[in-house]
Amino acid sequence: MLTTVPLHSPDFYAGDPYPAYRELRATTPVVYNDVTNFWALLKYEDIRYVSSHPQLFSSTKGITIPDPDQPEPVQEGALIFTDPPRHRQLRKLINTAFTRRQVALLEPKVRQIVYGIFEEVKSGSVQEFAESFAAPLPTRMIAELLGASPDDWERFRRWSDACTGTADPEIELDAMEAIGELFEYFQQLIADRRNEPRNDMMSVLAHAEVDGARLSDEDLLNFAFLLLVAGNETTRNLIALGTLALIEHPEQRQKLIDNPALIPNAVEEMLRYTSPVTHMARHATEDVEIRGQLIRKGETVVMLYGSANRDEEIFGDDAEEFNVERNPNPHIAFGCGEHSCIGAQLARLEARVFFEVLLGRYPKLELVGDVDRMRATMVPGVKRMPVRMEAGV
Repeated sequence: MLTTVPLHSPDFYAGDPYPAYRELRATTPVVYNDVTNFWALLKYEDIRYVSSHPQLFSSTKGITIPDPDQPEPVQEGALIFTDPPRHRQLRKLINTAFTRRQVALLEPKVRQIVYGIFEEVKSGSVQEFAESFAAPLPTRMIAELLGASPDDWERFRRWSDACTGTADPEIELDAMEAIGELFEYFQQLIADRRNEPRNDMMSVLAHAEVDGARLSDEDLLNFAFLLLVAGNETTRNLIALGTLALIEHPEQRQKLIDNPALIPNAVEEMLRYTSPVTHMARHATEDVEIRGQLIRKGETVVMLYGSANRDEEIFGDDAEEFNVERNPNPHIAFGCGEHSCIGAQLARLEARVFFEVLLGRYPKLELVGDVDRMRATMVPGVKRMPVRMEAGV
């Protein structure tokens, strides 16, 4: 079944895709896009099925919506582009730095960064929220985790933007040039940590061993790239879009002001409602049938998380509504199955602390201009979002 909905277009994801998702879920939940040739899945259970069957749906040939103007940026051997059993081995090693205990130890550093971001904000002032508030926390946190100099976080952001915003005309740095600069930087950092370990994640990973196996320099380079791009853009988008949801739903914002203990639950709802990562793709390893549609071996399957996270069969009649008290909330904003996001707990921590401080200091938030999104199919990040921030009375 074909669709005229432009599911291949960055402009579609930078706009409001949800009405189209709702229509497709009801009419053609497994639909073919013949512009760049892929199957799109819109239902929650179908996406869980694909995610939990890596033997049928492989990650090795690419994970993004096909774009004839851009070759699929596959990094062979990188965690996000591997299937079992290699994927499990890599993930086991990298997990040593992302246990719940390890992430909990980072809260003082997250708070320090967040307090610094809000330090000189005057009540009633209009701030460029995306640039000044949403962007610095994840980028600085990643620099901190990897043991990079705090002064380098702006370079990290530049590299990250270039790698995710390949379709955005405002981004001048070429993606391949950015990857080259990034790898050169991290090669030196890895060599330093191999020789002289410190108290940072790169040192932990450089010396981690599971069943006698260690990560190679190439593995570490691939991981540093993944952490920078995936951990930066997605959390930045969560913070910006989560704030926008609070502005657009003042009654929900008031619930969090009255009861800050609800903030962790609200972060889960922000993840569901905004779906910072729009999709992941897989390639069928054999002929597979989903809802009566035959997907042939080698064809691309795109899992639309934003649609799945508003599937009425899972989230009920109020699936399109933003509800900070929603419980249960089995969203798949972090993916699911083999490739569920390894940094999910860190993203949750960053968002929780950010919104505790934001709402504690500036409960009155008002959008005073247009929200400008990056042209990108996977993470159409917020580039500009002017917000007036006022303290309570």
